[in-house]
Amino acid sequence: MASLVVTGVTLVAATVAWGGLGWLVLSVPPSRPLAILAAYVLAFVGMTASVGLLVWLVRRPRTDDGRLKSPAGYLSHSMLLAVIALFAVWLQTLHTLTPIVALLLVGLYAILELAVLFGTRGSVELPMRH
Repeated sequence: MASLVVTGVTLVAATVAWGGLGWLVLSVPPSRPLAILAAYVLAFVGMTASVGLLVWLVRRPRTDDGRLKSPAGYLSHSMLLAVIALFAVWLQTLHTLTPIVALLLVGLYAILELAVLFGTRGSVELPMRH
């Protein structure tokens, strides 16, 4: 039941964020104070929630007793992707995003994901002497 609640909240967050971003782009001029910041925040929330839900839908993780796990486990990974993607968008607005920089950002994402993967898979525990 908690999995369905988290899924619903994540879906609502993604819908509201993308809708808010669309409204912001169509109706608020970029020269208005905090308009650009609001656009980045809404894009971050939209990307995080959408990618987390999509990966959850593709993988369909289940617990040992067969129940679906919550999509909340994928939100940290999608947050990392959203931060790097929005950094790339920011670099593009400064006209400094080149193919080499884009490749470096993809490599950075891969390295950080591997660090998270190996860091959370259960560490090597050395026996403690008492």
